[in-house]
Amino acid sequence: MKGYINGWLETYRNNNTRHICMASVKQFLKTVYGSLIDDLESVAEKYVEECRSGRDWFRDLLSFAASLYDRPPASAMVYMSTVKNWIEYVLDVELTKRQTKLLRSRLPKGSRARTNEAELTSELLGRILTHCDVKGRALFLFLATSGIRIGEALQLRITDLDLTHEPVKVTIRGEYTKSGDGYNTFISEEAKKALVEWLKVRDEYIKSASGKGKGLTKTGFGRGLKREVDDRVFPFSMYVAMSMWNNAVRKAGLEDRDPSTNRRTLHIHMLRKWFQSQLKQAGVPEDVVEAFIGHRGYLDASYRRYTKEQLIEAYRKGESYLYISAPKDFHTIKSRFQSELEEAKRKIEDLTLKLMDSHTLVTKLFVERDEMERRVKQIEERIKNYEEFTEMFLQLTPDELTELGWEIYRRRGRRRDEVEELIELLDDRP
Repeated sequence: MKGYINGWLETYRNNNTRHICMASVKQFLKTVYGSLIDDLESVAEKYVEECRSGRDWFRDLLSFAASLYDRPPASAMVYMSTVKNWIEYVLDVELTKRQTKLLRSRLPKGSRARTNEAELTSELLGRILTHCDVKGRALFLFLATSGIRIGEALQLRITDLDLTHEPVKVTIRGEYTKSGDGYNTFISEEAKKALVEWLKVRDEYIKSASGKGKGLTKTGFGRGLKREVDDRVFPFSMYVAMSMWNNAVRKAGLEDRDPSTNRRTLHIHMLRKWFQSQLKQAGVPEDVVEAFIGHRGYLDASYRRYTKEQLIEAYRKGESYLYISAPKDFHTIKSRFQSELEEAKRKIEDLTLKLMDSHTLVTKLFVERDEMERRVKQIEERIKNYEEFTEMFLQLTPDELTELGWEIYRRRGRRRDEVEELIELLDDRP
């Protein structure tokens, strides 16, 4: 038998969803029994048997809802919805509309997070990265410049990366995402360099980590041995990733908590928000930014509206805003060079147009010159012919002139008196 927890978890495809479901049920059972839980499956079996023997499971749900009063409204809703689904699955029951309404009335109100988050800037992120090892730097730069969720990043396989692509292309498959829809995004050149350095020592890390915790596992306190064969880009758990972030934040002197919720004001999920704000600041269209982070409503529309080349160009447009180690005035310098580049391109276009106009004019002048040369040649030929005819004509004798006149008469039909007049005029020539 797979158990009341594992059997239910197998109905979910996404690993990240499974982790959330397990955490929710564990929190519920902890609330019910008021103690820490070591063997979750055994406690779940105990609870189901008690409910089948008459325990009021709905009252337990109401108590659990009330215990979530200090949670962010969205988180409380997820916890409650998950536990409700588990109860319906293992007890084969269905909550009525009235029961669902009562549960919602016990949950914290509002739709926004209650924690007042700090503003994550490039400068603060740079300070945090200073206190990260090679794997932490690679992961956080990857998250900050791709916009993907931490849960998605920890499921990525090596084959999901195209390091030969410019910029590096990241394929987030549907089985990694909350919505089930896959999408593509990119990482910056700075993130690529950090990633390459991490990949150099990744296998060594897996080999080293696979032997840790053997003693704890035997005694029941460990999290289980690490697999020696792991094709994930970042082969560690969410717990390790969160610990790396929190430790780096603390070492950077930036750890702070909201007094009302006791939650950290700088958390790892803010890297996704930072990515969005930086690209929007760079002027990247909002629908493209939303497509980069896999928001379902924008994926199909953006992929239909823009070509692959246009999406790459949009990312490149905002890439400079995603650099962490760049100087403070980097964007100003880049903007100035960009303006100068655009001005140079405009001048080149103007000169090209003028050159084309000049070429057209020159071509026209050459044509006119050729025509004039042709006409001059014709005139010269006619003059030459006239001179030759005149020379020949002046050498004719009177009898030859008379014969010529009558020949002209025969050929052109001139009147006799006109021919005779012509002959007389010719006889009077010098």
